[in-house]
Amino acid sequence: MFSFIKKGVAGTKLGQPPGTLTSFSKSPSKEAKFEKITYNQENFERKVCSRTTDIMSVKDRSDITWLNFYDNSNIEILKDVAEKFELNHLSLEDILNPDHRPKIEYLDDKILLIIKMISINDQGKLEAEQVSFVAGTNYVLSFQEKPGDLFDPIRNRLQKSVGRIRNMKSDYLLFSLLDIIIDNYFVVLESFAQKLEDLELTLIKDSKEFQLVNLHEIKMQLFYLRKISWPLREITSSLQRTESKVLNSKTRMYFGDIFDHAIRTIDTTETLREVATGISELYTTNVSLKMNEIMQTLTIISTIFIPTTFIAGIYGMNFEFMPELKWQWGYFGALGLMLLIALAMLALFRKKGWL
Repeated sequence: MFSFIKKGVAGTKLGQPPGTLTSFSKSPSKEAKFEKITYNQENFERKVCSRTTDIMSVKDRSDITWLNFYDNSNIEILKDVAEKFELNHLSLEDILNPDHRPKIEYLDDKILLIIKMISINDQGKLEAEQVSFVAGTNYVLSFQEKPGDLFDPIRNRLQKSVGRIRNMKSDYLLFSLLDIIIDNYFVVLESFAQKLEDLELTLIKDSKEFQLVNLHEIKMQLFYLRKISWPLREITSSLQRTESKVLNSKTRMYFGDIFDHAIRTIDTTETLREVATGISELYTTNVSLKMNEIMQTLTIISTIFIPTTFIAGIYGMNFEFMPELKWQWGYFGALGLMLLIALAMLALFRKKGWL
């Protein structure tokens, strides 16, 4: 059965107290590589790092730095990063927990934001990866569970200085990263919409080819998608309204745009769930109609045989004085009467439209 549920509570493994940092990776890496992008209006620099000494002066620089950690398995590296950027253990615990509910939290001079990045894999199944952001006045930290993401268009825009991204502060970089994640929700929803349309056409054209388990799997994925998309409204609305040192007044209008996208995501998810429910009801109705047709056929056959069975029952009695028993044509007469009654009943049923 399709499921995203994993064991563990609030970022800790069972039996451990809150604040205990635990890697959920099955194969933790000894060397945690991360990407460092530094830019301003004139310059752009991108490199892959593996030592935390490469981020010593990030907070003191005047330009903007984006640090993308795409492997959360090395606890010591992340502890070092948390210490340099003054992240408490509870926040780091939330970042490490891959099943944390999407949320936003305003710290002293930074913002912690947790969201799900979704995609469709080669098997057509929904995949969800937790991405956490820590945004300061001149930096954005992003934490992924594994390499590979949707952020290449952002990297290209930064490198080629396309649009206003190189002229804006770190909050606009945070907006751009959130925007591309939420926009990809529509790509996934469009994929689900196409699958539901195909299932509905299959059900209408040839119900024998319809697989109820496929519909159930899509419904479960949509249920999970609703679960992770519903908090987006609260998160994006909060970015519009809340005062923070990180957020500039010029950027609030852009967060209003992703708020609209979040609302559309939720509405579209609800619509697709209703469509899936409608297809399920259509399948149930189709099965009921077929069962009714079968019962109608069996009822007609039973009704036809009732009078013929009655005649056969009468002449099957072993009374000695029955006039027709010694009639030369009695056997053929009884069969003919049965056939005549059956044909008359069939004609009556056809006239009434029951056949």
